[in-house]
Amino acid sequence: MGSDKFARESRRFFAVTSLGKSRWYWVVWPSLAELQASEKILLHVGDGCEKTKAEAVEQALGLAGSHAEWIAAKYAKAYHQSRPVPRETGDTERATAPPGAPDTREFLYQDEHDAATKRWRSVPHRVVRKTNKYVLVEQRAYSSDGLTGSWLDHEQPTFRLDRRMLEQEGYAFVPVTADAAADMEEPVFFTRPYHVRVGRREQGSPGCLELLGLAWPCTVAEVKSAYRKLVKRSHPDGGGSHAGFLALQAAYEEALQLCGCE
Repeated sequence: MGSDKFARESRRFFAVTSLGKSRWYWVVWPSLAELQASEKILLHVGDGCEKTKAEAVEQALGLAGSHAEWIAAKYAKAYHQSRPVPRETGDTERATAPPGAPDTREFLYQDEHDAATKRWRSVPHRVVRKTNKYVLVEQRAYSSDGLTGSWLDHEQPTFRLDRRMLEQEGYAFVPVTADAAADMEEPVFFTRPYHVRVGRREQGSPGCLELLGLAWPCTVAEVKSAYRKLVKRSHPDGGGSHAGFLALQAAYEEALQLCGCE
């Protein structure tokens, strides 16, 4: 009995779904034992896109293990659609980061007024580097379509911001140079997008926070703590359901973005 329970808690599960002609997406989720043992938050073990269903299943099983549970395709489709960054980068894609590795991209935001909608919105700018005193952020707005995949992507002009001010106040100014126009405003960057800083406070607690048992405003640390408490009992091998587990995963990712951890 004990060995059966150990085997069940150590079992990963996976799903495969079609994204169109010659595009089969697969994803592998961690076992209950891995979730309990890991110091990092594990959203998934790995995923990718293959040209045939057989290749997708082979890749998934190679990562999940021969005793993994194959679950319905709808779960793979739902997980793919919930990803905050588009996953398709070509005919074939592979998971290159180790299990549980966080997305290393970090952004700051500049506000701009949309004349068409008459509303404010935030434009992301990629953080290039951090030092003890400064944060270097790209001057141009971030766009995944503008990336070439070459070293030139990392050689863009940057602004230098005061790191202490960013972390304490949530924003920092870029000082205007002496040769700039006297009436030019100092560019300001925020650590959180406009809708998070303003809109969410007016709308009450979003659904993702309610699912985690939290209320707005809250911190990234509180989101992670709530997730750790819920994930063990929501995991299919801990008494939960596949649907409930994936809903929690999606809520966790959305809550992290809401709190500025992009």
